[in-house]
Formats: sequence, structure tokens, C-alpha cells
Amino acid sequence: MSLEPPTYLTSLQNNIRARPIPWEGAVRAGNITEEQLKRVKAVDKVRKDSRQKTIEKDVAAYTSLLAGNGSEKSILESATRRTDIIQYILVLAGDLISDVPALTSALVESSESYRHFLPLLTNSTNSEDPIPLLTSSLLANLVSASLRATPKTSPKDEVALPKLYAYLSTLTKSADTGLQDIGVQGYSALLRTKRSREIFWKERNNTVEPLIGILRAAAGPTKDNGSSLGGSRAGETGISGGVGIQLLYHVLLVLWQLSFEGDLIGAQLES
Repeated sequence: MSLEPPTYLTSLQNNIRARPIPWEGAVRAGNITEEQLKRVKAVDKVRKDSRQKTIEKDVAAYTSLLAGNGSEKSILESATRRTDIIQYILVLAGDLISDVPALTSALVESSESYRHFLPLLTNSTNSEDPIPLLTSSLLANLVSASLRATPKTSPKDEVALPKLYAYLSTLTKSADTGLQDIGVQGYSALLRTKRSREIFWKERNNTVEPLIGILRAAAGPTKDNGSSLGGSRAGETGISGGVGIQLLYHVLLVLWQLSFEGDLIGAQLES
């Protein structure tokens, strides 16, 4: 099931794509290598078909660019002191994964593909920090692809899912409905398998409870529950409590996905 990307996230990504990056200066300063820059320039700001052809000619090189390998650092590892480059690469990597299935498959098969991304989820405690926000979107798409690719949850997905859920829960607890929608859509992308839903339910105090809070806010204030949600960047008319129709739909979709594990969660979820 494919959902429209959250407006807030799309706006942030477009803003970062438009920023000029002093790439040559970064090479001179030793922040990235000449080879890394060459690979970036070959696929940046080009048409989708050109990007696909370039990557498909050397999938291993672009897998190494993003995930590294035994003898080569990933560009994220090289540019660790340059937040502008890290943000740009996170957006570009998301575009590459979306445009080039062969690269997605290679990253899914690599046991190291999440290694340089997962630490970025805890880069900041600020829910509006672009780096963990962009990382969560990228990882949600990668882990979702991995869950669909294999019948059994891989060890790296077992490690990644709780960390992703923990970060996404900080977004769903935000007072900003734009951030909430990013978190909820991230959940929906990940709840593809029995195991991913079990892990989600195990962390239900952080994952499910905020979703119920959103539903309560959408239902409007009662004598026990006043208006709760504040600011909104969702860009749509609210139903009640600042909750828009799109966010409400996405929350209900996540709860529907959870309902497939009725034996595990049925009675507790209903309560």
C-alpha cells in the first residue's frame, strides 16, 4: 500500500535538494574522497533513466558509497563532520532507493547496509532535527523492502525495528501534526510482517498509546479529555483538536495493520 509522502517531509527534502554544496572544498578538506564525489555527481540532478543506467552499471560501487565495505568508508562515515553533506546525501540516497530497484535489492542483501544510518536516529533529541528525520524516512523504506524480500526477519531488521520504532514514537508524541504524520506513515511502512507487528506491539506504550491519543484528540474534547494538539504543519483542515483527515486515516490504517495479529493483541487493543 503506497501513501503520499508527508507534506512537511517533502518540503524539507526539496529545500535540501536546492542547497548548493561546496563539493570540491569538501574533497580538499578531506571530508569526502574524489571517488565518492565522482559517484555522487554521476547520479545527482540527472533524469531518472540516466540515474538508473549509471547505477545498474556498477551497483556494488553505489552500495559501497552508501553502506561502505571492508576496505572503503561510506560517504556518511567520511563526511561525519559535515552536517550539510550528511543531509544532502540522506535525501539523495532516498531518491536513489526510490528510483533504482537494483540498488535497493543490493542494500537489502548487504548485512552492513544500516550500520551508518542507525546511529543518526539518535543524532539529536530535537524532533525537528533534519538528520534523524531524514534517516528515519530512508530506513523505513529500506527496512520495509527488506521485510518484503524475505519470509523470515533478518538479524539486521531485528536490530533496526526497535530503534526505528523508538525514534518514530518521538514524532507521534509531538504536538505538530506534520511530524506526527511522518511517524505514523513510517509505522505503516514497517508493519508488513507478523514479526514487525509483534515488535511494534511489544513497545506499545511508546508506539500504540500516542496513536490512541491522536484518535481521542480527533474525537474532540470530553469532560475527561480537553483539547490536546497544538500546532499543525499538515496543511489541511482539522477534524478536531488539530487532527486532519489525512493523519486520522493514516492512524486508522496502522491500527488496521495491527489487527492482523488478533490472537496476540485483539482484546487488549479493543480495550
